[in-house]
Amino acid sequence: MTVSGRRRMSVLDASFLQLETRESPMHVASLQIFQIPAGAPGSFVRDVVTRFRAPGPLTEPFGLTLAGGPLATVSPSLRPDPDVDLGYHVRHSALPSPGGERELGELVSHLHGVPLDRTRPLWTCHVIEGLEGNRFAVYLKIHHALTDGVGGIRLMTQPLATDPDGAWCAPWQYEAPARQARPPHGKPAIRVKAAVDTALSLGRGVTGLAFRNGSQPVRRPFEAPASALNGRITGSRRVATQQLDLARVTAVARQTSTSVNDVFLAICSAALRRHLDDAGLLPDKSLVAAVPVSLRQPGETGANAVGMMWSDLGTDLAGARARLDAIHASMHAAKSHMNAMSPAARKAFTLATVTPVMAVMFSGVGARVRPPMNVTISNVPGPNQPLYLNGARLDAFYPVSIPVQGQALNITCVTYDGAMNIGFTGCRDSLPHIQRIAVYAGEALEELELSLAEPFRLIKQGVLA
Repeated sequence: MTVSGRRRMSVLDASFLQLETRESPMHVASLQIFQIPAGAPGSFVRDVVTRFRAPGPLTEPFGLTLAGGPLATVSPSLRPDPDVDLGYHVRHSALPSPGGERELGELVSHLHGVPLDRTRPLWTCHVIEGLEGNRFAVYLKIHHALTDGVGGIRLMTQPLATDPDGAWCAPWQYEAPARQARPPHGKPAIRVKAAVDTALSLGRGVTGLAFRNGSQPVRRPFEAPASALNGRITGSRRVATQQLDLARVTAVARQTSTSVNDVFLAICSAALRRHLDDAGLLPDKSLVAAVPVSLRQPGETGANAVGMMWSDLGTDLAGARARLDAIHASMHAAKSHMNAMSPAARKAFTLATVTPVMAVMFSGVGARVRPPMNVTISNVPGPNQPLYLNGARLDAFYPVSIPVQGQALNITCVTYDGAMNIGFTGCRDSLPHIQRIAVYAGEALEELELSLAEPFRLIKQGVLA
């Protein structure tokens, strides 16, 4: 909705502003790692920064600033900013020697704990040189009120080239193709029928929560056990990363008749189980994950269009295959329940179920009540072909997300060019050694593969009939 040059924010978008605190900054980010092309001049990274700072009109949402006025707090809106200082928004940094993953992780962890300035457009970009292996990184953070995971991937990848010599630009310089006009909503009678159908579909969705899907219950918020993942957080952040071969994950999914996302959840489950067990903090009951799902329809605009499902993680089970089977059953029940509703009803259902969750997490009591979930785990599809910035190949694309009060860890994955790029973002004060979880995730994939190979090995040896 646009009024006098302003764009009114949706209720969901505005909530990310209204519920923000110093301990829970509500920005999301991406960490892109590029390989500098052979023979490039020593000024290569500086030249990229110069191009990023080139004057010119900024595209949405990068050229928008929060508007003031008497309703700014209860009903925020955005206005075009004619005077954006790109020297402020685009920063040029360098890593201390040796410029390894640890040094990069420490810098990004610090940057991610710094809230965005609300008097300026809600984003900053850091171009970071000095990464070993003749590489550099681009860390861009943007307020969640302006984009969700799927939208953020598009913002960061659409400006890149699909070949080394292709045209590229900064995300805030990219002009998206004009969208086709949406058809009218139809006659009043048709709109009334659609509203009735949505209400009936929503009613079936709410009723469905009270019943079992076959032998498997549909998980609901506030059924998770208390855990070390759900204490109070501070504004201090720790970011760790892991990259997995998507082909290996797909092979496990194919052999077990599960989905790639099921296998990803099982990898996260194994890593969390091991980390908590090492510290003597593993709950007797299974951890429960909130799993965001995109509700965006073709051609739909808007910053956020995300639903939520809840899944058992099977962390009460010792076997890798048993955990995967438990996750598959739980996710199947959740998907069947969600798919039984119409697209419009799914959005209404999401608002109805997520609103109390957000109210608890952002009211400051999230660490003092039963957690709505133990951890949020997202899997966002990205480009399946290599991308380039000024001839520099994009080697990795890690998401950096949001811990909130009572939720000390967020795990988000972006698939890109045959790899699963996983970002672990947590509060370093309430959940130490987050980097170990990233290491354990890499080992968890191998554990799953071995769990599938073991029966065949035993059959070959005559142990199993």
